[in-house]
Amino acid sequence: MELEKIGRLAFYAGIVVSVLLGWMNMANATVILIVLGIIVGLLNVTTKETQGFLLAALVLVSAGVALSAGFGEPIKSILQAFIAFTAAAAVVVALKEVYNIEKGR
Repeated sequence: MELEKIGRLAFYAGIVVSVLLGWMNMANATVILIVLGIIVGLLNVTTKETQGFLLAALVLVSAGVALSAGFGEPIKSILQAFIAFTAAAAVVVALKEVYNIEKGR
């Protein structure tokens, strides 16, 4: 299976698990979301897409944290799960970017 396809499937799985987490209490769901986020960060985001992805992730995480208090429990759980997924991907992409910057010096 192509790495790009695995990354795309991990992204879709992360969204599905985030939504399911809003209605069900899934044991180890956060760990699953973090692993999926790491896979997405490694396989889906190219060097050309890094800045846009990191900006979008920053906005999603910030807005999710700010808005989660104003919603009911299911939506709040979905936002928190999606934040875990997005943040994990963002950390990996940011680390790749730092490595690329240092490599270029």
